[in-house]
Amino acid sequence: MLGAIATALLNVRSLPSVSGKVLGQLTESQVVRGTPATPGWLKFQYQNSFGFIATQYLRPINDLANLIGRVNTQSLVVRAQPSVGSNQIGGLSLGASINTLAVVDDWLEIEFNGSSAFVFAQYIDLHYQSSGYLAEVNTYLLNVRAMPSQLASVVGQFSQTAQIWVEAENNHWSQVTFNGNRAYVASRYIRPLSNNSLNQQREKEHALSASSIPIEEHGQQLSRLTPSTLLPVRGTIHQRAVASAWNKWGALLTDLSTKRQIEPACSLAIVCVESSGKGFEQNNSNRMIIRFENHKFWKFWGRYHPSQFREHFQYAANKVWQGHKWRSSADQPWQAFHGQQSLEWQVFEFACLLDKEAAMLSISMGAPQIMGFHFERIGYQSVEEMFNDFSGSIQPQLNGLFDFFSPTMLGYIQQKDFISFAAMYNGKGQKHLYGNKIHQHYLAFKQLMPNQTLPRKTS
Repeated sequence: MLGAIATALLNVRSLPSVSGKVLGQLTESQVVRGTPATPGWLKFQYQNSFGFIATQYLRPINDLANLIGRVNTQSLVVRAQPSVGSNQIGGLSLGASINTLAVVDDWLEIEFNGSSAFVFAQYIDLHYQSSGYLAEVNTYLLNVRAMPSQLASVVGQFSQTAQIWVEAENNHWSQVTFNGNRAYVASRYIRPLSNNSLNQQREKEHALSASSIPIEEHGQQLSRLTPSTLLPVRGTIHQRAVASAWNKWGALLTDLSTKRQIEPACSLAIVCVESSGKGFEQNNSNRMIIRFENHKFWKFWGRYHPSQFREHFQYAANKVWQGHKWRSSADQPWQAFHGQQSLEWQVFEFACLLDKEAAMLSISMGAPQIMGFHFERIGYQSVEEMFNDFSGSIQPQLNGLFDFFSPTMLGYIQQKDFISFAAMYNGKGQKHLYGNKIHQHYLAFKQLMPNQTLPRKTS
């Protein structure tokens, strides 16, 4: 069981009783991992022994993305698997921050160099940042960086007196959202604002996320993302993919699947195949995952500007989803770009200079990889509204996936006819490729959670 301390100070006792000796105290937002003892008490490892805390002062971990981890030892080995005998693939120094993917026994699975790796849990201090505050910039121009480091690339700037929402603190850096992406500013150049209505509203929104609440269209309400049962991320490549995605979004996927009467294993498998179980790419400044389709850009812009299009874009005539290349000018060599998000965004941003709306119509977006030209189908008035909503968080992306399902698609999913589903979702030319991949991920999840079936629909 994972939980975060929900009070300023919480006593750690030697016994599961208020009469037990106080061994120490934990502070608000600290994360603990343990097992239920007697009713109302949690047993966990504390100072080379065991301690007990009252569970009424814990709040659930609803979104693993809000777990902030920092290394608490001088040097920490990063390994390929959760075992001391596993290959060492790197190291972290004291104070380094990490993104946690899952808890695996005494290990944490973390994001490391664009992939997953493992570190020993006792050497990481975890905090759950489920609230924030409004702050004002108190310098002339404040650099916004992709990572919490002065060596990280600058993605933009805030001007003096600009008001920004700080989501979390990260070792003298403040985490913010900039152009829909996670970014960081130096904390010494901002001043917290207090007693204002926006702070009170944001605190109310974060309080709502402490439990599972009804799903509303386009993220109007916050929903729990992380399930109560986390899976170890191990096994085959398909098992690791579904486990990682489940740990991040299992609760929301279960809620949405229940409404549509399909197994969560099916929707989870679809998401894993479409975007490798991710909605944002950490190694691309946490920007939304996209895929720019040259042949769609031809449809929405190129056919009206054929010579200019052919100067910059190529695709195969017989299989239009293949052979995609681009160049920024006629004197540059043609280059492929699919498979690397930084290049996808480079092409997309270039296309935006030619026609922003056409460029947005020509990309698939986020975890479900829904094409921009489907914006009306999933309830948006414009493709820009869809793009902005999908860029903000994972919840609109997953809501959009289920809004996109037609009754026929839902029927195929319920029948486990993934090839027929893929013919409608991915296109007839790709139906066997994608249908078989979805089936493989579905089976992988069923192996990890064999007893998980279609939840009973509630009113």
